[in-house]
Amino acid sequence: MNAPRVIVCAGGGGVGKTTTSAALALSFANDGFNTLVVTVDPARRLAQALGVELGAEVRDVSTVGNGRLHALMPDPALSSKHFLRILFDGAPASVERVEANPVYAALSSGLAGMHEVVSLMLIARAVEEHAYDVVVVDTAPSRYALDFVGYPGRLASLFEGKAVGWFAALAPKAKTQDLDEQSSDGGLLSWGKRKAEALVAKILGPSTAEAITDLFGELARARERFANLSRTAETLLLGEQTRFILVAAPTGSAVADAEYLATHLVDLGKRPSAIVLNRADRDVPSWLRGDPNAAPDALSELLELARRERGAIVKAADAAERELRSRIPKATLVRLPTVDDWDPRRVVETLGTELEPLGASITRAPSPSRAPSA
Repeated sequence: MNAPRVIVCAGGGGVGKTTTSAALALSFANDGFNTLVVTVDPARRLAQALGVELGAEVRDVSTVGNGRLHALMPDPALSSKHFLRILFDGAPASVERVEANPVYAALSSGLAGMHEVVSLMLIARAVEEHAYDVVVVDTAPSRYALDFVGYPGRLASLFEGKAVGWFAALAPKAKTQDLDEQSSDGGLLSWGKRKAEALVAKILGPSTAEAITDLFGELARARERFANLSRTAETLLLGEQTRFILVAAPTGSAVADAEYLATHLVDLGKRPSAIVLNRADRDVPSWLRGDPNAAPDALSELLELARRERGAIVKAADAAERELRSRIPKATLVRLPTVDDWDPRRVVETLGTELEPLGASITRAPSPSRAPSA
């Protein structure tokens, strides 16, 4: 099966990143591609943007021409449950044992990045099970949103390493009395291992040591699946088929966030393929360019205020475009207009039409060479 083209959308908060991701995914579907859009943003705005209920299972959103649009939106509150069901697919007894493990309960409730890890596992599983042409990933709204692209490789290395197997080997003899009563029939190395095992129990306490080793014993049984899913996710996020799009708005902080993310991409050996500048009208809309004196006084004042506000946004967008073109010259820059509509789905559809040329250029372009490390 051919790997899908992966589009990762990143940007600061409040710049319209989720709406842009949904619109871009819709534009690919409009162009005939089987497309999956996934949000890592825990705010769950993707469902609102698409106008459908979404969850951890792939949802068929719409069929457009020869293309189809699917969506995933994992619930952060259910991350640990999703993680176990992915990891122990077809082994409900293992899921129950791990969920009952007190160490796992403590770790899963306070482990930073769990939601992002689960989202990546769900993406990898979806790609394994379905033939997608394009996958659009909506990241969390943060300067550090791109940190998660390095998670899969580090997690795979952890589970492919010796530590998991070593802890798993302790599981049958985790109780203190078992550790202390081990015979010394394996020479010096066996003696050293036995002493290390006993030390774990003495430092953590018998019950905690047993819980830890039981947990690693369960995880060791799924280490191959976890490593494979992690490697799949790593390939999807950092492979030759991956494109990164920065989403910004005409404000100083949003432009600064985009510039920071562009620098971070270079550190990852990548560069942004495009910048989408939202709410970046090139002119005041026609309905605001009429004669304000033709309207009643109260309405005339409101129209004048609206005209000034939109004019200021146009000037800010011009300045943001100049700044971004200067700082990130190799990325295509697309300006999206303000869409005056209260329906999120219609906003997505309008912006999807605006983004079709960008989507077409991404799917036609050859795989980019890796950028030099900083």
